[in-house]
Amino acid sequence: MQNKNQPIPVDASVNPEALYQMGLKSFNSKNFEQAINYFNKAIRANSQQPHYWLALGFVSQAQGRFDEAAEYFCKALELNPSFAQAYYQLGTLYQIKGRLDEAVANFRLALKLLPDFSQAWNNLGSALNLQGKIDEATVAFLEAVRLKPDYVLAYNNLGSAYQSQARIKEAESCYRKSIELQPDNIYAHLGLGHVLIVQWKMSEAEKVLRRALFLDPDNIQVLNNLAYSLKEQSKNIEAASVYQHALSLKPNGLKAFIGAHLMLPAIYSNAAELSAVRKRYTKGMKTLRDNTENFLQLELKELFSGLSWTNFYLAYQGQDDRFLQVEYAQFVADILRVVAPDLMQPIKQDPFPSQRRLRIGFLSSFMRDSTVGSYFKSWVTSFDRDKFEVYCYHIGHIQDQVTQEFSNASDCYKHLVGDVDHFGRQVKKDQLDILIYPEIGMDQAASVLAAMRLAPIQCTAWGHPVTTGHVNIDYFFSSVLMEPENAQAHYSEQLILLEGIGTYYLKPVRPSPVKRSDFLLPEERVLYLCPQSLYKIHPDNDKLMLEILARNKNAVLVFFQATDISITHAFMKRLESVMDESGMEKSGQIKILPRMAHENYLRVNMLCDVMLDTLHWSGGNTTLDALACGLPVVTMPGQFMRGRQSYGMLKCIGLNELIANDHENYIEIATRLGTDSAWHQQIVQRITTHSDVIFADETPLCQLEQFFLQQH
Repeated sequence: MQNKNQPIPVDASVNPEALYQMGLKSFNSKNFEQAINYFNKAIRANSQQPHYWLALGFVSQAQGRFDEAAEYFCKALELNPSFAQAYYQLGTLYQIKGRLDEAVANFRLALKLLPDFSQAWNNLGSALNLQGKIDEATVAFLEAVRLKPDYVLAYNNLGSAYQSQARIKEAESCYRKSIELQPDNIYAHLGLGHVLIVQWKMSEAEKVLRRALFLDPDNIQVLNNLAYSLKEQSKNIEAASVYQHALSLKPNGLKAFIGAHLMLPAIYSNAAELSAVRKRYTKGMKTLRDNTENFLQLELKELFSGLSWTNFYLAYQGQDDRFLQVEYAQFVADILRVVAPDLMQPIKQDPFPSQRRLRIGFLSSFMRDSTVGSYFKSWVTSFDRDKFEVYCYHIGHIQDQVTQEFSNASDCYKHLVGDVDHFGRQVKKDQLDILIYPEIGMDQAASVLAAMRLAPIQCTAWGHPVTTGHVNIDYFFSSVLMEPENAQAHYSEQLILLEGIGTYYLKPVRPSPVKRSDFLLPEERVLYLCPQSLYKIHPDNDKLMLEILARNKNAVLVFFQATDISITHAFMKRLESVMDESGMEKSGQIKILPRMAHENYLRVNMLCDVMLDTLHWSGGNTTLDALACGLPVVTMPGQFMRGRQSYGMLKCIGLNELIANDHENYIEIATRLGTDSAWHQQIVQRITTHSDVIFADETPLCQLEQFFLQQH
């Protein structure tokens, strides 16, 4: 390296600026040695020109000689303390080396000297983002695109920042702007594909990700996201092919490996396919566990990303999932014990908690208008603040007015962004006494966090009513009304039963009535509403429902569209196949309504005659809404809690005659409700009179508080 303090003789016969320009050409052509030669000659001709030293720094940085590059940038600043470009380059160098505080300081110095320096704003945003200062980073990226409206990289970075803040629509807008400016930008396509997936726009996401794959055919992240978007559209054969392509490129790629072996369809064509899929899944679980050691070779970030997976659709097969859930949970724990041992260590309870309030944390991605939000918001808003200090950790992408209610009711509310290990360390740092997951199994990040030990006592609830299998989840809260006598055998956690429906749930307010014609519903037909998400409707329900149609020629089944139209098509194809097998004529007996706002959804309940509860997975929110609207619900309790929620509600109200003991009895009850108007009206009157007993019950909350106090 040139000694920057040694006097350099000047050669008056050369033109240093010409040498500098020739050096830049060589540098741009990646002929680094020639560039160094030209820049050194320029410096020998004029050692007081800071640009020449800066250029030497460029070359050293490009060659990976970062310490040397830093010295050259500092020499440039020594010659010109107002050299914004040198501060910028020094900041970029520090960012590469992970010295983020110094990077931010230098970017700010550059911007103090040159406020319109768009690249410095962008890089400042990147450094702040790496520090976890997302709000400040967003401001910096916004300034970068304001100054340079065609700045594609800054738009991508701004989109990523918005995504981290759960500002999904704004993120989508940024990625679309980036693609408009640069149609072949792979990162914008990848980002847009991801935000579309988050919004459950799977068919749109598929199109964007296929374009990304065209731009970069071997991009494993694109392949994994594309496969995910395909499987959520029930395009399982295509999804499997894409996962296999990703594995051919990287045989130990964890996300693709899990996807290829554990992928489950949203809709089954029949019971035989369901059985075959379960066998394949069980075999895939063994293969996954047998390959655990191979995955430990991956980088930490890729491991955490790969583990971000849920076996969500498994519980809808209607069978005992404890063994499979425990197997998968042990697989996750085996990896985490190696790569994040600090997040798996036992935590001792505070021996003197009585001297302060108990610190209770709630963690979920569904602290918003959702089933989980409706069921468990009262757990946060109603706790006695003289006894409990409440922390809420929202890890979801979507925030709304319900999110604000969670925030307002918390002593400490945090919207966590970043990687799963970052989430874990943030929660553990708060030294909670108790951590509660209202659901585990619906959100990918929560499913990984549940394997960790982040608080001395960790609990989950029936937001996703199936055992987690995790050894670090100590308790599972459920409803005494809904669990069978042998319920503990279904859980790896210790089961805690709460009175009533297990929570404080306000009765929905009936909206103003409307006419059937407002929703294009037939006026003179008997409407049987089945409002469950279509993936919840097990094939065992099909013949049951069609037999009700066969016994009442005036009946119509009413369903709601799935979030993705392909799932609706798959469900209808299955139902029509069963109709063909039974020789049933298709004459308008099935009505599919579009998805709608909750107020209109309640109006549909008010317009229908009967709600048909589904086997194996019964209504929860949907049943509460139906009963609030005076709509009779027919149910048949299943083997597990997830198939017994409506049963528990009807038992509580005293409507045992709506609870079937077998398939034939179910059909008889449903048929009578649709044909015996006097009995139907009598049932409606009893629902109207007695349904309040399941709403706004404070007993479960008192039990919950008492349970937590007894643990310390």
